[in-house]
Amino acid sequence: MEPVVIKRRWAVIATVMAGLLGVPLASSHAAAPLPFNGWTLTHNDMAYNLSVLDRMPDYGVTHVQLSHNIVTRIDQFEDPAVVDRVKTLANRIHAHGGDAIVWAQELSEELQILVCYDLDSDDMQARMQAYRDALTKVPEIDGVMISFGSAPTEPYYTVPTCGGYLAPKERYKAIIEAVSRVVMDEFGKQVYVRTFFHKGFEIPFMRAALAETERPVIAMSKSEPNDFEPYYPVNPLVGDVGAHPQFLELDCAGEYWGRGAIPFVAVEYFAQRHHEAQHRSANADSNFIGSTCRVDRYEYSAINTLNEANLWAQTQLVQNPDGDWQDALHSFITTRYGLAKNTTAHRRLFDIMRRTYWIGRKMYYAKGEWAFKKGSDLPSSNADALSLQIDKSIMQWDAAYAPIALSVMAPARQTVLELLQEKHEAIELAQRNLDALPALRSALDTGTYAQLHTLLQKQRVATEIWFNMAGALFGNRSLTLGSSAWVAWHLDELTRLADALDNGSYPQIIDPYPFPSADIREFVDSIRSTPLSGAPTPPQWLQIGGIDVVSTQRDSAEVVWQATAGTRYWVELSQQLPGYTQQYPYDVDITADGPVHLVIPDLQPRTPYWFRIRAERDNQKMVSGDYTLWTRSTEAREGGSGTFGAWLLTLLALLALRRARFISSAAVTGR
Repeated sequence: MEPVVIKRRWAVIATVMAGLLGVPLASSHAAAPLPFNGWTLTHNDMAYNLSVLDRMPDYGVTHVQLSHNIVTRIDQFEDPAVVDRVKTLANRIHAHGGDAIVWAQELSEELQILVCYDLDSDDMQARMQAYRDALTKVPEIDGVMISFGSAPTEPYYTVPTCGGYLAPKERYKAIIEAVSRVVMDEFGKQVYVRTFFHKGFEIPFMRAALAETERPVIAMSKSEPNDFEPYYPVNPLVGDVGAHPQFLELDCAGEYWGRGAIPFVAVEYFAQRHHEAQHRSANADSNFIGSTCRVDRYEYSAINTLNEANLWAQTQLVQNPDGDWQDALHSFITTRYGLAKNTTAHRRLFDIMRRTYWIGRKMYYAKGEWAFKKGSDLPSSNADALSLQIDKSIMQWDAAYAPIALSVMAPARQTVLELLQEKHEAIELAQRNLDALPALRSALDTGTYAQLHTLLQKQRVATEIWFNMAGALFGNRSLTLGSSAWVAWHLDELTRLADALDNGSYPQIIDPYPFPSADIREFVDSIRSTPLSGAPTPPQWLQIGGIDVVSTQRDSAEVVWQATAGTRYWVELSQQLPGYTQQYPYDVDITADGPVHLVIPDLQPRTPYWFRIRAERDNQKMVSGDYTLWTRSTEAREGGSGTFGAWLLTLLALLALRRARFISSAAVTGR
């Protein structure tokens, strides 16, 4: 009997028992599962890749893409090492019931500027032969993923040499046709088209090419336009690729958010993207069939880090598209860490993990702008950061962000202070996580606790580095009085942090990525090369702290923050950033410092919202960074159904998982 079949039977048993006991599963609002649950591997370490593939049954993975350092061009199959690598991985994928897909960037040849796109031409025949040769050598391949963006030569920039002028969409269509005639017609394999593009002007060409092609290809679209960025709007091609099935390309490893070396448990984020894709595809010709998630970015992997929760969440979203992200994270903590849902330890770890998403957003972005570095590390200079922001500015995808983008490029005094407030919130959240961790010491094994301590300590150090880097960067751009003294203070703080790293003040941080002291010093030296005036002075502003979501219901949410006496506060709410359309004043006079709570009423069920806190006192004003909240689904049940029921279901799930793993291992090894 196939391992996947056995696992499904155990899943059915667990579901039935859950119903009898009244215990909610990963989500209590069930919808039909989506058929595509994929992973994408980028690293060429074979021992690592094989160990990851052996986790496929745990996550119900149906398709695995081999990309980046494994294979990216079909011509690479001329190398026997690539052939052996792909064969080995494909066989392991098949052993676990999945399909193996290889990436194929087109055009494969560097600087192939002159191209004849006629299918009978030497150019197209050569491309077809390359696929024919590859699939002959590696018949284990189940599908080919064509990618036009970031190819050695992108068709848009070529000069067609036959048949007169050929529009870019026709060039895309010609390659899709040529590749599919070999891959689909001759070998019976599937062709996928990755709709990756760099700039907005390419979107109509890609859209038209897919809408007009009659080949039965499947489209893969990044959740955002261009690169992964949680503030970007959803990719405009989602739900708009003609009459072709479509799935999302997600990044569970966090290429731009710490690569797992800094945790970024973005369960809310992936739920948001699935939610948007379902909405966009509801009345579209294209059929939304699921998602694939990058497991790693080369040597940095989500596996065995907190970011593994992202892989779990993606599976939960595919298996139940109407599921609740909170239920998904709860089920991960129960399964991965063995903490029963209604225990104090479980709730504490849940809060720690969900906060890492807020921390990453506040640390790596400036009011939503991608303003620092393309990657997870520090910019080398002001010019380095500014060039990235110009290239990646969100206003090219959402014009409503234009005022914010421009204000960050040349910030006024108030803008600099608001950016520091945003970064300070990241520090506070990271410290809150570190302070909460010791209570978990007795609930976790020693190794797991030590790993969590390292991850959270690294995130805490990173937030302080990014706070001071942002202060130096934006203060340096600002022409307001006193900003130069702020810059000098932030640079001194960065030097102190670099010294602390060099002097072993953080002994558990063995790998200093993404903030090695040399990178910090390079940035400091670059900023110091410009004249600074005035003694180093720390900036002062009306700080807002302690912001959190206390609870969410079907139609309301309760938020909390630390208030200071004599200050007026408002909670501002929105369903679409960057604007805040609703305001809820805190009308009670605040006579003493301390936490205050406010309930936001009349919300829609199972809906994502954004909120922030606005404060005013005397002649000072401040707005916090943004925070996310989701109302619960109409069928969601708050709380659990008793300790015994939860314990029994957990035991059943663990027994089922152990049995599935044993039988899967036996099937692979022939035991």
